[in-house]
Amino acid sequence: MIHVLKKSFLLLIPVGLLLGSCNKDEQTVAPTDDNEAITTATLTLTNKALPGDIVTATVENLNTTADFSKATLTLTANATYSGVVSLLDKTKTPTLDATEEIREKLNEHLFVYTPSTGLNLTVTNTDKDTNPSPGPYSVGLTFEVVTKAASTGTLNVVLRHQPNVKNGTAAPGSSDLDTKFPVVIK
Repeated sequence: MIHVLKKSFLLLIPVGLLLGSCNKDEQTVAPTDDNEAITTATLTLTNKALPGDIVTATVENLNTTADFSKATLTLTANATYSGVVSLLDKTKTPTLDATEEIREKLNEHLFVYTPSTGLNLTVTNTDKDTNPSPGPYSVGLTFEVVTKAASTGTLNVVLRHQPNVKNGTAAPGSSDLDTKFPVVIK
């Protein structure tokens, strides 16, 4: 009887060690806050004076050879547009709406819209996050574009990923997206 108990006890030791080590590993796993995977960026601009005048531009395949065939924004001179950006990750099945992930983490993201030299337009972000004072800070999922005289150039769109460091500037963090949309103002 003692022999059987001894064998049972010896079998329990490795099982206990195994269970204990599994539990310990689970506790040491640190969460990560990785950059968003983005394959497609679309800008949709609506002329505020002519709501039927909607301009859409899309850059595809951002993770490989970018396709700019549908990326040109053709805008009217001296006009004001309301804009939205949408982002997709087509490497996932089904396609992942990265815009929703950014919306869920507004406090960690900032879109920076920069027109090239000579392009007669300005962009202002119109949405804010919920960061405490000195925030809230702008996000840029929605924005306003004001065009001036006819010109051509590019609009650089950068999405900054700024977990725990967002301060209202583009400097901290890393880039989830950095692409340029050709722009023609007529």
